[in-house]
Formats: sequence, structure tokens, C-alpha cells
Amino acid sequence: MPTLLRFARSPSRYMLLSGNYQHRGRIAAGTWDITGDHNQFQDHQKSIAEALRDKGNYSTAVFGKWHVRGKIPENHANETGTGTAKTELNKLTYEGYDWSQPLIEGPQDIGFTSSYITPNGIQQSPYSFLRNGYLTTNVSEARFWRKGTYNQTCGESRIQRKGEGDPDWDSTAYNMILINETEAFLDNHIANKTGDDPFFAYVALGAVHGPHSPPDHYLDGTVIAGRYPSAHMDMLFEMDKAVGSLVSMVEDRGLAKNTIIIFASDNGGVTPAKDSFEYGHDSHGPLRGSKGEVYEGGHRIPLIFRWDGEFPAGEIRSKLVSITDIYETICELIGIESPSRSAQDSISFADYIYSGNLTLGLRKWYGAWSYNKVRLTAESIRFKLFYIP
Repeated sequence: MPTLLRFARSPSRYMLLSGNYQHRGRIAAGTWDITGDHNQFQDHQKSIAEALRDKGNYSTAVFGKWHVRGKIPENHANETGTGTAKTELNKLTYEGYDWSQPLIEGPQDIGFTSSYITPNGIQQSPYSFLRNGYLTTNVSEARFWRKGTYNQTCGESRIQRKGEGDPDWDSTAYNMILINETEAFLDNHIANKTGDDPFFAYVALGAVHGPHSPPDHYLDGTVIAGRYPSAHMDMLFEMDKAVGSLVSMVEDRGLAKNTIIIFASDNGGVTPAKDSFEYGHDSHGPLRGSKGEVYEGGHRIPLIFRWDGEFPAGEIRSKLVSITDIYETICELIGIESPSRSAQDSISFADYIYSGNLTLGLRKWYGAWSYNKVRLTAESIRFKLFYIP
């Protein structure tokens, strides 16, 4: 059974992991922070990690940006009524929180046996990692980070929204930390596996979301910061290096012929003001719209599948598929059925990967919706039209 390595706006992450459009989750607009009561998954919905773990005996792991919510564990007995009020800024030190307990409805509760995540990537507090649901920062040592730049070990770290976090937080090191964690997971898996024991690793990089804070050097010593005209372009380069590292660790361990590698973005390009448009780089090219919009520029993304010896190399497919379809596609490729009442908006395109001529059963349309919390603000449907002259 092949193993899987996956690289990855909050709604898109739920769509990928659940096989559902975002409005099938708890909040139509998607869920971000960990100050709610639940993550985005409904009680009856199983993630792709749960399906792989329970039906395929996969070891499952997630590293990086979580961004599908959860609930901070509470201990109301700790609330004296004289301490600091609970706010968005004291997620670590509020006296009513009990960080000796794991994040409620965190990765460990939806199928991930191993996890090392930050709730909001690098863009919002808490600026701390959670391992298997447990906070890694000593709360008594938590630091309040104000908006600004800080000279840290790996480069010029940036905070774009004030809040609490680890005293050693370094946004420039984020992706490299994920690479090291993934490699440690892979080596541990190889050392301890018995028989046909595949793995699923979901690696959610911090790049190239703002704040753009490239490291001075990558893990192999390559200069990153200042290499290109903008920090955004430097981060794109670092992302290439990170993806290369992930692919190399599979190849170097002789696993390429038994590992499906999937690369995708989580949304379309950002607005010119947030990328490197003035330097000749346009994140969404000629497409109309940008991130968060219902136009094609807001949701059309790159998608690459690789499985050495199985999938044809160097070929391009042009039919319509969705990020929600990855769920059923994976299930079909490895020979398991998706859980009941899950992945309702997922349509397998496994045959289409093998041959561009095998188009039977592909989706006929794709919907895109924009919400302000629960209020629908825009919607679109894209059809794949056929013209016969």
C-alpha cells in the first residue's frame, strides 16, 4: 500500500481534509482561531487522516499551519475573578485556561497520530507550537509579542498581529522546523514499522503567507533573504527549497516508488499589493480576481501528483477537478472506501491521473462561495464546456 506525502485561508484546509465544501462545516465562512468551542468538522464527518488510519492502517502526521480551529482547554476553578480578562491576546496566560491538557478537537482528535502545529501559522497568536495537542511553551515564560520586526537566530522575524507566544519565536525558521519534524517522523516510522505499515504526512508550510520573513540561510546554507527584489519572492524561493527537501527525503530513503507525493496551494493568488507585482511577478497571472474571491484567480491553483513507476511523468491534465476531490482520489488509489457521511463533495479522478483519456465520472462543475461569517456575499459556478464546431 503506497504512503502519501501532502504539502498545503482556512476554508481550503477543511475542504482538503474533509472532502466537503466549506459550508458543510460548522461555520460557512470557515474557522480560524482556537478560541471557539469546536473545530470546523461536524461530529459525523471523518477527515482523510481518520479514513487512512482506521481503514488503511496508516501512520498519520500533520506539521505546520493548522487553521481549522479547536478549543483551548479550560479550568474554571483557576479563575479567581481578580485576574486578567480573557481576550484574543492572552491565549497562553489567561488563568482560566489549562494548558496542561491538549487542545480540544485538535489534530489528535481527527485522525493524526503525530502532530506539530501552530494554530494560525506565522500570522497570528499564539506564536507557539503544539505537539500532539500539547503546548510546547512554558506558560510562565510566555512573551507578549508586539507588531514589529525582531532579530532572531535565523533572520529578521516579523509579527504582524500582536499576541502571546514562545519567547524564542522566530517566523523565519518556521518552514525549516517543519522540514526537520517531517524528517524525524519519517525516520521514526521507518525504524519502527512492521510489515505493510504506510504513512500519511500533511505538511502545511508557512510560506508564502505574510508576514514575509525569509530566513538568512536555508538548512543547506543557501542564501535566502535578499536573494530577490522582494521578501515575498525570497519566500517563494524558500518554499521551493522546502518542497525539494521533502521530495529528497523520500528519494534518499528509497521510498519514491511507494510514495504518492501531492503538491497544491490552498487558494489562488493574492492581490498585487501583497505580492511582487512591481517586480514582474503576478501571483494569479491573467486570471480575474484573487484570494478569497469567487473568480478563477481566487481559487484556481497548481496541483501536482507524483508516484514513480505508477503515474505517467511530465503529463498535463486540463479537466476540472477540485481540492475536495483529493479525498476520494486517495481512497481509490489505495483501495479503501471513504467513511459514511463523509467526503460528500469529493469525486475521484484517480483514473484520469493514469490517462488523460479516462474522463468518465469527472466532475461537471465546481462551486465557489464567499461568506462573511454565515452571510453569503458572492457565489459562482464554473462549468467545463465542450464546443464542437
